[in-house]
Amino acid sequence: MELRWWWVVVVGVTALVVIVAGAFLWPLRQQQRRLRPLAWTGRLTQLPEYARAYRRYRILLAAIAATTVAVSLCAIIATARPVSAQATTAEINRAHPEDIMLCLEDDPASHDASVLLSYFRDQAAKFETQRLGLTSRAIRVIPLTRDYPYLQEQLGRYAGLERLKSEQKPAPENTAALQRAQQEFGRAVSYSDYKLTVNDALALCMKGFPGVGKTSDARRSVIYLGPAGGSTAPIYSDTALSALAKSSGIQLNVLTRTTLDASGALSGIADASGGRFVSYVAADPKSGNSATQREAMDAALRSHLDDIRSHPPKLTRSDGTILVQQVRDRPNTVLIVGLAMVVVFSISLAGVRR
Repeated sequence: MELRWWWVVVVGVTALVVIVAGAFLWPLRQQQRRLRPLAWTGRLTQLPEYARAYRRYRILLAAIAATTVAVSLCAIIATARPVSAQATTAEINRAHPEDIMLCLEDDPASHDASVLLSYFRDQAAKFETQRLGLTSRAIRVIPLTRDYPYLQEQLGRYAGLERLKSEQKPAPENTAALQRAQQEFGRAVSYSDYKLTVNDALALCMKGFPGVGKTSDARRSVIYLGPAGGSTAPIYSDTALSALAKSSGIQLNVLTRTTLDASGALSGIADASGGRFVSYVAADPKSGNSATQREAMDAALRSHLDDIRSHPPKLTRSDGTILVQQVRDRPNTVLIVGLAMVVVFSISLAGVRR
């Protein structure tokens, strides 16, 4: 147990010691009283009944003194505000739920996209307060939602696109399902004076959070899968993208096959946001890799996702203050102990009087 104000304990215990010492050491003024003569006092004090009554009297005085000191200590500790520096995961998730936006610039029917989507399909089954969304190159495929059955259904359907695409002679219904899913991810649009860039795709993903541009009680993170090369003439420059992530309190995580040297400023933006930049080796089913090698590469990609999920965004207040840990008042134990002692002593005192 930790205390917010240790000095209160020092002052309180010191005052309590002074009061107890003063009560014992302070000289009492002897009052001149005429006592009524009583015969055979020596024999009376030797009676077993008198000895029991006097012993009970001394025990009662000792119990009163001990209870008074113990309750005073409980009051002093409660005044010093006991705190808990570790909030449970459930408490943190209720107070600061996670908003996660998946950002796919790769083909949704690619192998890596299938691994990512199937991973979060399984994660959605374990979610409690989290919201999850999915954004493609040019469209919001799944807005942020806590409809976990819907998320599992949609992510599972999209994760199966790789299998449909790899079929040599697909059935008509499978071909229709593949075309429908690809349309849901957005049709390719050609511009005369613009080419979609990584920075702009990331900005589109970030704008999927409500109230973007301002911090929120929710912990926001973007998990991007796709190329990470330098953007040519983007609408959002590296500085603007970094400022958008900072002002919105968004943690950017990047999973890419692009090497660190060829990624431009994207790795720095991810690091500055508290996220991770991971350059991984992709498992291509069409390559000469064996099934064991592909499984090892897929396991490595899932391991990177586990690492990202185990390091959620830091808790940030509206004024920008980062909370390393949550500190909450926990006086319950001390107060319960003090109250229990008072109740037990009161019941015992009532029994003694009877």
